[in-house]
Amino acid sequence: MATINLVDLKKNYGPVPAVKGINLSVADGELIVLVGPSGCGKSTLLRMVAGLESVTSGRIEIGGRDVVRAEPAERDIAMVFQNYALYPHMSVRQNLEYGLKNRGTPREEIDRRVREAADILEIGPMLDRKPRQLSGGQRQRVAMGRAIVREPAAFLFDEPLSNLDAKLRVQMRVEIRKLQRRLKTTSLYVTHDQLEAMTLADRLVVMNGGLVEQIGTPVEVYDRPATLFVAGFIGSPPMNLISVEGLASAGQSLPLPRGTDIVGIRPDELTLDAPAGAHVALPGTVELLEPIGGESHLHVMLGNGQTVILSVPGRPDIAEGAAVTVHAEHAQMHPFSKETGRRTDAVANP
Repeated sequence: MATINLVDLKKNYGPVPAVKGINLSVADGELIVLVGPSGCGKSTLLRMVAGLESVTSGRIEIGGRDVVRAEPAERDIAMVFQNYALYPHMSVRQNLEYGLKNRGTPREEIDRRVREAADILEIGPMLDRKPRQLSGGQRQRVAMGRAIVREPAAFLFDEPLSNLDAKLRVQMRVEIRKLQRRLKTTSLYVTHDQLEAMTLADRLVVMNGGLVEQIGTPVEVYDRPATLFVAGFIGSPPMNLISVEGLASAGQSLPLPRGTDIVGIRPDELTLDAPAGAHVALPGTVELLEPIGGESHLHVMLGNGQTVILSVPGRPDIAEGAAVTVHAEHAQMHPFSKETGRRTDAVANP
């Protein structure tokens, strides 16, 4: 196992910057999730760590060694891809053994590692099958097994669950987290799915436009988003962002830090019942009621024409078109500057 340090890492495609100076330290045994929309640079960053993309400038240190000029095979990492990258003409056993044979690993050691990986991933009965005889989840287990037998210093995951259906994604997400905790291998994991990111990560790295917007634990990022982008990206439904001008037009005022012109409120922090403490009250009209299992999402158009979403328990007996008043406690409101895109109540991370 090893630490990973990225120092002012940059990647340009011609004159176009894709990764704009990333600094990140991954502790030994830590699982870091890189999350962000398509095109934000997260996969490019991962591929640079793997040695599959050249580096324009900066350093990549794995276990304290700068590997920028090292070949992928020399970096002591194993990568799991979204398309599994299995050899279709080989059995599961042969796929697991292939990399070890190429490195001249003794036969006894190969057998031990394959046996241990098969036991961990519960793929022992599948060792003589070909990939075409496996389900998507089974193929992903084999792909992870091929990484495990390497016994690398670090695992790199490039959206490994994106080809699976929703139910299987949940199952595999749990298995990957259990596996990483068991093996305690330093891991970098890329996804665009913020729910996947929140449930897997020791720490999140939220990326946008080739830059890091925020680094923190999932709870820190959710409870205290550093930027407007993070506020709107993390959370499902995302944070409601209301202009201070809109609050004023509804006759509401509250103490806010200088420079605040937008306040954010999580859908589960908005209520239809007035709380006891200091709060704002915003009249509106119900546009849509979405039952989502044990809760419902209530879409309410405020007087200024902006729609907010509330997460409410159960299935409230409210008709679309009904007049309601939405309440939010002052303490639950997040202040932002539209000009800077950052919080106004503290120096924001990173």
